[in-house]
Amino acid sequence: MHNHLFILFCWTIFYFTRFHCVEIQCLDGPNFWCLNDTTESLCNFTNKTVGLCGYSNKHCQIKTGDSFCKSLPPAQQQSPFEYNGGITGADDDLFSYYILSLYWPPSSCPKKYNETVDLLRYFCSPYTDVGQPGSERLVLHGVWPTFSTKGNYQGWPQFCTATKVDWSKCHIDGNLCPWTNSTSKDFTQGDYENCLSLENIQECLVNGSNILVPEQERLKVLAPGYLGKRNLFINHEWTKHGSCCSSIFGNNISNYLTHMLDLIDKFTRPGSLTYEYIQRYAGEKIGLDYLVTMLNQTAIINCNSKCELEEVWMCVHRDDDSGIPDRLISCPLGARNVSDSCRHARCEYVFIPLRNQTRQIILDDNNFPSISIQILLFIFLLILLKYILVLCASGYEFLKITSQ
Repeated sequence: MHNHLFILFCWTIFYFTRFHCVEIQCLDGPNFWCLNDTTESLCNFTNKTVGLCGYSNKHCQIKTGDSFCKSLPPAQQQSPFEYNGGITGADDDLFSYYILSLYWPPSSCPKKYNETVDLLRYFCSPYTDVGQPGSERLVLHGVWPTFSTKGNYQGWPQFCTATKVDWSKCHIDGNLCPWTNSTSKDFTQGDYENCLSLENIQECLVNGSNILVPEQERLKVLAPGYLGKRNLFINHEWTKHGSCCSSIFGNNISNYLTHMLDLIDKFTRPGSLTYEYIQRYAGEKIGLDYLVTMLNQTAIINCNSKCELEEVWMCVHRDDDSGIPDRLISCPLGARNVSDSCRHARCEYVFIPLRNQTRQIILDDNNFPSISIQILLFIFLLILLKYILVLCASGYEFLKITSQ
């Protein structure tokens, strides 16, 4: 009898320990990214798509399990030790924290939006035009469930399998688009989503009138890209990212959108870190190290090739009970190592451009002298040069007299 009780006790301890380890394994890297048979089975990742599709929005070579980790560039396109991508079709609610992604419209959008030319530029709409209230401030890209990371890894679930809906078909490999050119190499995720919209494929479409209209005034300021034609932006954000936390928001897209707008309002209002160290310096440049430090390591800064600010990814804690995003946290080292495009571009400073203003050169304690000091220095050098010339002329006259 005692032996049976002891065996039952040991089995119970083993079961709960195993369950706890499974949860950690499924949310953490790098073991997660170098998938093996055990991890695939425990986390229900068998035959899921692992690759760069989620990052580039293009077709890519699919690798699963150990074969992904063992394959080498160029076949794999990117070393697993510098991995940046998503797992398509992962189960809903399988992630460890959120990224609140914000973008800077002057770096991404034209002065005047053209509905035909700019349709697939999701960031842009008539409300990102110059003079609009959301045109020159940080605005909403999305809120993304993300895996915790170690080393040089950045990964996330995408187009997830929720309780009620399998959103993985909304990924470019879902084969819902009937267009004949949908298998061409230059057919992107954006093209695929445009096709789903034009062909009215309801499985991946959001009812914009019910979701966006009630929040329209806030959207104009906080998320102007969401007011583009045919609701392509909100369709993309919900199917790719919202699907992976849908149960947390009651499978309600309006609830998801409201929480996203509440977050950006909270973290960009006057007095917030982004307002004090980004918004206030619009039209200027700021030292990258200084900016990251002043944001308390809670953000990953993304730049274009000209070192202009494009996006700010803020790391947000997932509430232990509700799962709702609540407060800023330090970004995992792996995420910072892989996703910091400013450092990859070797940017020492980050320019925060405005479309109607000449860039100024200011900032941090180790920056260049101010313009006024430079002007005074220039005047001083001119005066000094004048006296040197006078002295040289006097010396020449003196030598001329003494030589006679």
